[in-house]
Amino acid sequence: MEDHKKHSLGRRAFFLFLSKRTKAAVFLFIVTGALFWSERWVSADYVMWVDYIAKLLLLISFGWLAFVLFRTYLEYRYYTYMFTEEAFIMTYGYFVRNEVAALYHQIQNVNIYRSPGDRLAGVSKVVIFMTGNEKDSPHNKIVLPGVTKMKAKLVQKELLVRARRHFGTVNGTV
Repeated sequence: MEDHKKHSLGRRAFFLFLSKRTKAAVFLFIVTGALFWSERWVSADYVMWVDYIAKLLLLISFGWLAFVLFRTYLEYRYYTYMFTEEAFIMTYGYFVRNEVAALYHQIQNVNIYRSPGDRLAGVSKVVIFMTGNEKDSPHNKIVLPGVTKMKAKLVQKELLVRARRHFGTVNGTV
């Protein structure tokens, strides 16, 4: 992979991020549908109120769905990573931009995880473990979600090759 070229997540990552956030919107649509369906059992005095609440809930459902789509697009759009001479750099976040760098000589393991949902979407999660004092510290690992299977293997291979090369340079065994 090229140095200093920003790589983004694949299109499938957008749908993966979206699937994690649409549960509340789907629930709101189901409740709205149930309200519309239940109007036939409500007495004539309350039909107007049930109809009003169902329409208001439908408006809230569409608003929530639009918010979720927009937020998911921003998250997907601003997840990038790149390789430099010294480190692997991952950038994420849309309001607060976070940049995480893993120096190649600190990389210990690069694992690829694929849950059943990931396999269904055709994506992988690349987890980079780094050396450190605390074993389960969140600072000792970097997670790159939503990468296609082929791209995940390329990232894994590239990181391990660069880590091996830099580890030899640090220890003086060039």
